[in-house]
Amino acid sequence: MTSTKQLFKFGITGLINTVLTYIIYLLLLHPTNATIAMGVGYGITSLLGLALNNRWVFQTGDSVRTVAWKYYTTYVFTWLISVIFAHLASDWSFLDSRLIPIISLMITVPTNFLLSKFWVFNKHNLKEVRHYGNQ
Repeated sequence: MTSTKQLFKFGITGLINTVLTYIIYLLLLHPTNATIAMGVGYGITSLLGLALNNRWVFQTGDSVRTVAWKYYTTYVFTWLISVIFAHLASDWSFLDSRLIPIISLMITVPTNFLLSKFWVFNKHNLKEVRHYGNQ
């Protein structure tokens, strides 16, 4: 599958997750609070994102368990990039703070896609590891 097609599917998955997270957030906001609502939303949609990326976007055919730790490591890494960027950019007087999340996404989405494609869901690397591990 071409990288362009994978990037498109990756974007669709991200859009679905974003909308679903927001819906879950709105449904849980009043019975709980914003922190719980957001946490549950992210938790559920991260599992959906893992499954969709594994089966639909990158089509590895591997079980979710084999790639989950890499997926969540990438998830945390790009979250850290986002938080660090927001912290640094908030001190830049020339940048409107309302643009920080947009610019952050311009950094983290490609980073997440590349890590997902070449590290998390890369079957070639998995085959090489299995091959060399059996020697």
